[in-house]
Amino acid sequence: EGGDAHDGHLGKHPSAPMPIMSVSTLRPTLSPAGLRAPAAGPRGSKRPSAVAARGSSTRNHKSVAALGCGKSPVPPLVLQTLVAATAFSLCAALAVPDAAIAALSKPLPGSASVFVGEFSDPKHPGCLRSIGVGEDSAFDVKGTDGSPGCLNGEKQRPWSLKGDLVEIPSKAPEILIDFTPKGGPKNLLGKWTGTGILFPDGNEWKKLSAQ
Repeated sequence: EGGDAHDGHLGKHPSAPMPIMSVSTLRPTLSPAGLRAPAAGPRGSKRPSAVAARGSSTRNHKSVAALGCGKSPVPPLVLQTLVAATAFSLCAALAVPDAAIAALSKPLPGSASVFVGEFSDPKHPGCLRSIGVGEDSAFDVKGTDGSPGCLNGEKQRPWSLKGDLVEIPSKAPEILIDFTPKGGPKNLLGKWTGTGILFPDGNEWKKLSAQ
């Protein structure tokens, strides 16, 4: 009886065998397919890769920089070209002929200044007599001749001569004028008198005003 009562109380024999589960049943499947990246979202919505995103950002940055709106510094070569172009434009705008520069920078002795100016010639009343600083010589001598003067509407003949300064210590300044273009002597000496230029024939050009 004791054995039957025990069996009826438990309903089952305590040593009844338990079902054995296979180890392969509990272990998840680790097939190569299981290592794939998560499935994409809804069809048509493709996520851009990091490389593609960086490429797009670089293109956009270059486009903005090309428009002058980017923060990238201007290449040094471009700056040098702009500076050179600006300097060249400025120099062209301020250009002065070489002849004018030579005339302005050419030193003129103090004694020579007495010969620079306008003069009157008694042999040719009213005709031009002008002496200025020369470019390839000390002086440029310009004038006109009438028949004989230039006060009554006579036809005038212009001429241009070259002159050089003669400086001798303890003597008044002298000027040598080449009159060969007018059919005269090559080196005609003129002496400064304090009021004009006296030539060997006794003719004196009286100084009117300084240039």
